[in-house]
Amino acid sequence: MKIVKPVLFLTLLGLICTSCRSPLKAQSGVPDISTSQYEQAINDKTKKTEVYDGLYNILTVQATWIDSVVTDASLAQSARLQQWNEALYKEEREKRISKNAQSTDFFVSIYTPERKHSDLRRSTNLWKIYLEVDGQRYEGKASKIRLLLTEIQALYPYHNRWSTPYIITFPVATGVIEGKKATLTLTGAVGAAQLSYEPVK
Repeated sequence: MKIVKPVLFLTLLGLICTSCRSPLKAQSGVPDISTSQYEQAINDKTKKTEVYDGLYNILTVQATWIDSVVTDASLAQSARLQQWNEALYKEEREKRISKNAQSTDFFVSIYTPERKHSDLRRSTNLWKIYLEVDGQRYEGKASKIRLLLTEIQALYPYHNRWSTPYIITFPVATGVIEGKKATLTLTGAVGAAQLSYEPVK
């Protein structure tokens, strides 16, 4: 009996822990998305580049193009994690569709050894941000994301505590440029980085 009881206890503990890790299901009327499906959607539209001065890393940039596929995936992910009902999901989706009809967003996670150098909002001298598609160049505007690290990582798992999160908005409708080759450029006093996006086949 002395051997059986610990084994039984560990078995029950394992079952409890497994049930705790089971992901929540989406509410009725809301699209369901698995963690692996969501991560694949993000990975398909995420690029990363690192810039070095000799052996020293002076700049690391990771960016996700929030096109219609990523928009739908992130809405479904948020709806599942926050247990939105159908009405709230539709309301949030309408807001996103309306925004995408006017502009295009990128999530950008940027690291520089000097934290003040990663301030993408300082567009006068420190940084300029451009998106080039079909020979057209659009200048972006950066907005810092003020959420907890865990909240950001729920949508962009690659973001870390040493990097600074931004949404970069460009004045061109998402539907006009998605599905085309695009180049995102960050350039300024700190350095320059380019990320190229090819159409997902």
